[in-house]
Amino acid sequence: MKKQFVLDLSANLLGSTFTSVRAEGIPLKHCPEPVRRTIDHHARPGRVDGVNAVHAKDRLLYVVEVERPGAGERMLHVSGEGDLLRIVDEIGLRDLPRPVKAALHPFLGEGNRFEGADRVTWDQRTEYHVDFDLSDEVDLHLVIGESGEILRHREEADF
Repeated sequence: MKKQFVLDLSANLLGSTFTSVRAEGIPLKHCPEPVRRTIDHHARPGRVDGVNAVHAKDRLLYVVEVERPGAGERMLHVSGEGDLLRIVDEIGLRDLPRPVKAALHPFLGEGNRFEGADRVTWDQRTEYHVDFDLSDEVDLHLVIGESGEILRHREEADF
């Protein structure tokens, strides 16, 4: 789930289709200095676990995996110039804000299982991407705004 989400999000940020996006793992020390500074600033107090340089047409994006002590994984999307584009934090059900939890209430119970959530932050905006395994072997993906409105939803069958 996480890798596909990151590549889809990266393609969206770069204004490209998924099929024209190419990613390669690189050492942090091979990133340009402005990119390293941004990564260092936003990875704290975590540890950089991996860097992928994502190429689409003539644009470059760095997707950085950060392991955070006592918290879920963090992904940073940094432009080739060092601008922070997005932060994706893996969070638990208990970490969701009250309006988001209220929007999830109809999906909890009845054999449905909460799979995980990501807080996606960019341009001073925040969305919550939440996944459920529904009782009828269907995966439910919800995108919820800060005030609890369901912005997008997608269902996928497991069979």
